[in-house]
Amino acid sequence: MKERIEAIIQHERLTPSQFADSIGVQRSGVSHILSGRNNPSVDFLNKLLSKYPHISGDWLITGQGSMLSSPKISSQPTEQLSIPVEEEKPKTSFKMPSKKVREEEQAPYKTVASKEKAVAPSLPDRTEVRSIERIVVFYTDKSFSEYRPE
Repeated sequence: MKERIEAIIQHERLTPSQFADSIGVQRSGVSHILSGRNNPSVDFLNKLLSKYPHISGDWLITGQGSMLSSPKISSQPTEQLSIPVEEEKPKTSFKMPSKKVREEEQAPYKTVASKEKAVAPSLPDRTEVRSIERIVVFYTDKSFSEYRPE
């Protein structure tokens, strides 16, 4: 593994001291690894791979495959790509109390439920401004807390 770490330092065109500083480890630790006195720790390898994600972790550990897992990212500014990301829905661990709700009270919820699959949901076509009246949190011991915005 010592040879592979030396190859990374050489590939990145750094001195061992610059390399140690870049991954946030003590310079003496890198020196001990390069001299063969110590083997790198899991923390050392984790910091190395976090700082240099283009280095293949499989290659670093086993020596098999290519040193680069993907082409090295240039430090030159490039055009920024905009990729739509679907927002993760919050997970709830409580069940709503079973209560018969009138049809007109359910209408806003039906509108939201029908738009759940949209990547970027838009606001409902309403001219009125809606605000939060209260938030109720139900606990497993059958108690609850109620919060009202001020």
